[in-house]
This record gives sequence, C-alpha cells and structure tokens, in this order.
Amino acid sequence: MSNKGLINEFFWLRCIACLAVVMGHSFQSSYNYYVQSEEQIKSVYIDLYHVLYLGILFGTPVFVFISEFLLSKRYSLNVPKGFIKKRLKFLLIPYAFMSIMYALTEMNKWTIEDLIIESSKNIFFGDSTVYFILIIFQFYFLHLFFNKHLNRLSPKKVIPIAFLINVLYLSIFNFFSPPNFPYAEYVWEKGYWIPFTGWIFYFILGYYCGKNYNQFLVFLHKYKILVISMPVFSFIIVLLLSKFIVIIPWSSKRIDMILYSTSIILFIIYMSSRIKEVPKTVMFISRYSFSIYLLHQFFLMLFPYVKLPTFLNMISYIFCIFVLSISGSVIISYLLNRFSFGQYLVGAVKNYKKEKPLKVERRKAVN
Repeated sequence: MSNKGLINEFFWLRCIACLAVVMGHSFQSSYNYYVQSEEQIKSVYIDLYHVLYLGILFGTPVFVFISEFLLSKRYSLNVPKGFIKKRLKFLLIPYAFMSIMYALTEMNKWTIEDLIIESSKNIFFGDSTVYFILIIFQFYFLHLFFNKHLNRLSPKKVIPIAFLINVLYLSIFNFFSPPNFPYAEYVWEKGYWIPFTGWIFYFILGYYCGKNYNQFLVFLHKYKILVISMPVFSFIIVLLLSKFIVIIPWSSKRIDMILYSTSIILFIIYMSSRIKEVPKTVMFISRYSFSIYLLHQFFLMLFPYVKLPTFLNMISYIFCIFVLSISGSVIISYLLNRFSFGQYLVGAVKNYKKEKPLKVERRKAVN
C-alpha cells in the first residue's frame, strides 16, 4: 500500500535541515578564514561561535530521518517497480558528478591519475561533502529487505534497540583512539560516517513515525510540553558534555547529538503541524534543497579568495557567506535545470504541485 501524497511537515523538516547543513559549513569556513587571517580573535566571538555551531549540528540526522520517514509513509509494505532505478538516475548520477567536481578542488597535481584517485575516494568512500548520498542508498536497500519485518515488530522494542546500537557504535569513535593498523586514523577521522550503523536510530525512528503518522501526531500533541522543552534540555546536555567530558568536538556524529537531533525533529514536526499553510519561502528552499546541498560548498570554498567588507566580524561573516552560498546554489540549479541534462548534474528542482497533499487527521492530534 502506498500513499504518494505529501504532508506540510515534510517541507519544514527539509527546509530547516538544508539551512542547518549550509549554516554548519558556513561556520567551518568562517572559523578557518579568521584563524588564518588574524592572530587573535575576541574570545566573545569564539564562545558564541561554539554555542551556535553546536546548536545547528542536527542537519544531517534530520535528512536521514526524512528519507526513511517518506519511504515508510508511502511504501510501508511494498515499493513500486523501478524504485532503485529511479533513485540511481536522479540521486546517484548527480552524486557521482559532484564527487568528481569536488575532486578537482582537492587535487595536489593536475594529472589524470590524481583525478582518478580523488574521484574514487569521493565516490566510493564518501570523502567529499556530499557523502550523505551513500548513507541514504544503504537505507534504501535496508528498507527493501527489512520493511516487511519491521512492519510486524513493535516499535517499542525496535526503537530502543536501534538507539543502543547507534550509541555503542558512535562511542567507539567518540571515546577511543584509533588502533595501530593501516588506515585506522582515516576511519576514525571520517570513515566511520558512512556505514548505516552510525545512523540506524534515525532510520528506525523515521520508519515507525512515517508508518504510523496519525498516531505519531497524537503522541506529539499529547506530550507537547515535553516536546517543546526537550530541545532546550538536550542542548544543555550537549554543552555540559562539551565542557567537562572529552568527546569529539564539533560533529553530528557525537553520541549526545542523537538525543538533541531527535528532540529537534519532534519539535519541528509538532510546531509545523499547527501551521495550516506552508510559507512560500519554506516551500522554495525545500524545492531546491538537494541542489543547495550539492552545490553550496563550492561557493564556500571561493569566499576566502574574495575581498569582503572589512567591517564584517566573525559572526556577520558567517551569515554573509551563508546567504551568498544559498543564493549562488539556487541560481546555478535554476539555470542548469532549464536544460534536460541539468537535473543529472546538480539535482532536479522538485515540483510539488504535481503531487496532492496528504490528508492527515489533525483534529485528533490537536485535541
């Protein structure tokens, strides 16, 4: 059974996740720029930077949740014919193309051999900023093979197990040093991001929330005080762990980010479920979100070479490059999508008008 409709909360989730990812990379770019260009930075900016940066690290987990949430909502039992083929066509081809484009920016020597090496690292090991696509494809296959089994199991049992697996997996790389064997340092630095075990909790949560969406909304509205307060309390935990416990500093792959990211997901869904109409800006960002995700890092790489106004401080610089990178990505995507091949290079711009909104029993959820 499938339902091809869309729900309003989906647009909010996708928009906010997209903006969070770009903002996070803008923070990284700004920090690198100021550290290299100034010997001293006012501590007030560094402290504020750290707090704000930690607060937006939920972007990638939200995207993982969205991908399975939509699959489960539409295809909780069976997927349509050509399911994988369609996603290979519209996701994997742009991923491969952009992986090669990012490889061009990482080459030490302009040789064919170096291009092949860097491209292979990006495509097969997710060594570029678009690594997220490899994670999503793992979950596509997990959904194909296990959705019928998950459908029979109780979420009260499966969700805690998935949470435990996710925590144990990330704990290895959060708290232990790499062993003494080849490529261990690479695995500990970024290689562990790619296996699905590092994101399994968001996948399982997305599956059961999508499959039982009406009941899920009722739950959120019933415990609305908890849903509204949890982002604050979970973020306090993140700040305390950052201050007093040795943990990887700035990453969405921290174990405390599981609780924080989940609380943000629930909060966004609850708040957006109370809004009848999706603002045009939210819809617009959602339509271009895949292209923005693929392209924004290119623009962030260029800004250190551009002489921006000297009155910009570290924080204002972040918001400046954030807006410019999104704008540039949208413009490039719009122009290339005017040609039939453009969607295979920088991703297709979604046209949600072709799909009817999904009817959700909101009365029950609000009461």
